[in-house]
Amino acid sequence: MSYIRIKSISVENYRSFGTRQTIHFPDQNHKKPVAIVGYNNSGKTNFLNAILYGIKEKNVNKDTFTINDFHNRDYNNRPFIETEIESSIEVKGDGNQAELKGFHSLRISVVDNEIEHAGVRSFRDKEQLTKNPDASGAAKYFRIFYVNFHDVKKELSTKKTTWGNLTSFLAKHIKKIVEADANMKGKRKTFEGEVKDSTDRVLADSKLHSFLEDIRSNYSTNLRDSNFFIGFELPDYEDIFLDMIFKIGLNGDTENLISIDHFGDGYISMFVMAIIQAIAESNKSDKCLFLFEEPESFLHENHQEYFYKTVLCNLAEKGHQVIYSTHSDKMIDAFDTRGLIRFEFDDEAHETILKYNKPDENISEADLEGFSLDQVADFNNYIKMIEPNLNKIVFSQKVVLVEGPNDLLTYKEIIKKKVYLLTKDSMYSETYLNFKNISIIPHHGKITARILVKLCKHLGVDFFCINDFDFKNNFISELLFDSLEDLKKSELYTKRILDLEEFNSKGKPLSDSTKRQMVTTNWGLIKEASLEKIHFNIPKLEAVIGYESNDKSSLGIWTKLQETSEFGEEIFPTSLKKFVGIETLEQACSKQ
Repeated sequence: MSYIRIKSISVENYRSFGTRQTIHFPDQNHKKPVAIVGYNNSGKTNFLNAILYGIKEKNVNKDTFTINDFHNRDYNNRPFIETEIESSIEVKGDGNQAELKGFHSLRISVVDNEIEHAGVRSFRDKEQLTKNPDASGAAKYFRIFYVNFHDVKKELSTKKTTWGNLTSFLAKHIKKIVEADANMKGKRKTFEGEVKDSTDRVLADSKLHSFLEDIRSNYSTNLRDSNFFIGFELPDYEDIFLDMIFKIGLNGDTENLISIDHFGDGYISMFVMAIIQAIAESNKSDKCLFLFEEPESFLHENHQEYFYKTVLCNLAEKGHQVIYSTHSDKMIDAFDTRGLIRFEFDDEAHETILKYNKPDENISEADLEGFSLDQVADFNNYIKMIEPNLNKIVFSQKVVLVEGPNDLLTYKEIIKKKVYLLTKDSMYSETYLNFKNISIIPHHGKITARILVKLCKHLGVDFFCINDFDFKNNFISELLFDSLEDLKKSELYTKRILDLEEFNSKGKPLSDSTKRQMVTTNWGLIKEASLEKIHFNIPKLEAVIGYESNDKSSLGIWTKLQETSEFGEEIFPTSLKKFVGIETLEQACSKQ
């Protein structure tokens, strides 16, 4: 059984990577795929390329790299890649060993602004005291599959290059199958004999046969009547299966087959998905390494989630290491923070930085204490079913957490109006939040809000929380207690709560116990988020914008927003203005 797994990789001065970034991967007990996320141009593709060099899957020589691979195109910034790998020991055909366990370091030497040497040196130890001679040419003895879904049609090509190399994951896998199948080897002579007999019968007395004879005669004359034989045959036995192509019969048609490369990229992506599943099913003993670049590229949104759960998660559950980059919030699990690697591009330092990588930490039930987890078997999925946009947190630079759909509508519209007032650019105001990579996400309740705040803090995503206070009186400043015990001992909780008159949606007065629960919930949210990162609409959104009905009508609220041109501190505080960048935009516009 072959086994390979990446433990960590360090990248420095390679393309967008400047300062050394060290990324650690979860151990073999983490049976879930590892997602590489980040907005456009954050360095995800560069990171995957670094992995391919680091695991010796991509060949490295002095012609591999150019000035474009040096950070900031400066020859003084020599790329450095070091990978730590776990692997089994395999036996080569000549009896020698193949092993990748240890550390593999890319070294590039530059003389007079010219790359003089480049190579990957392998050692058994971090200190590089003991070399690993068994790493030379070892990668091909392990099951490593890299699929770039941007060029998904190329991944189905099994043809050799002019240098005789195989480039696609499918071609490499078919070659390994043929080479390792003793039963197929035993049928070689029979196959070749039958093919030769069939070919001779078809060519006999044919114009093609005469044409081939003319070629032989002329070629012989050109070479001074040299005596030789010219064959017109199929490729070698091992290569025949690389020259074969997949064909599809639509609607059960087995006669009129169409080559797979005639279909669209989405259809081919689904076919590649089936190939990956078949590879996993046929490698029950081997533990493979799968590397995928943006598998959602040509998939419909529904199929993205299907691919994630059916293919990626299934591969990982079987013990394979699965690493993939993605832009899709349908292809991650925001609560599986162990399997999340998040990059950002630092505009000031002009380099890719590792924003999140905690392979040994996860959002645990301890973090969610007090949220009645026993009531729902799978609380994480419960939350995601309530709010399908939850995973957008992972892809955002900033997140505004609002109470519900009407709050989402309101704050998007207010921000659009404020941006337009400053810029007079309708298109920019419509897309301002997208451009700033800010997501507004409903949390559908203060308890869920606390969980999402914890998630944002854990991931290092900047957040701002907006909620209804649910009390007509503003006593927010009186809720700044360090503990729940202190809150329950306070005069507000024990006495003054009795004098606060609040009513439910039917106009009936709330009980004192209900009011205490509401106070406790508000305190908990302030405690989790901090007062600087929260805004309460008092008593609720509708009242603040002047919408008097209690019908929760989105259309009614929208109409009210169109009648309003001024949005003051009571609904759009200075802290929120600063958070979403409007304060900075005001300063920039004032200088023009």
